[in-house]
Amino acid sequence: MLLLIGFCQGYFCETRQVRDNSITEHSVLVQTTVTNKFGLQEEKFIQVRLSKKHMESGINNVWNQLKDKQVAVPVFVQPWASKAGNAGFDYWLSGDGKPVTNLQLSKSPAPVAAVS
Repeated sequence: MLLLIGFCQGYFCETRQVRDNSITEHSVLVQTTVTNKFGLQEEKFIQVRLSKKHMESGINNVWNQLKDKQVAVPVFVQPWASKAGNAGFDYWLSGDGKPVTNLQLSKSPAPVAAVS
């Protein structure tokens, strides 16, 4: 399990048409700050998809209540490839789907001086 840390932007639902099928994707949007290749900070919105099991449990309501708050989202990454030659990956909500609480981020310990 990985933790995606950022500001929750709430639950998001998108329906798209693929040939004769209608596909509905359920997601939580997380706003993060990343450093680009030039060393500059950029805001990025990451879509974390919800499984059918999570939707049936009503977890989308939990994430809507956390809108505009800092959260630690448990995720796993799933790669995909299409028949057209495209490839990528999706973030999926992991575990019970609830945010991780009592998370303490610590700085790496200071190096110990060598004894001679």
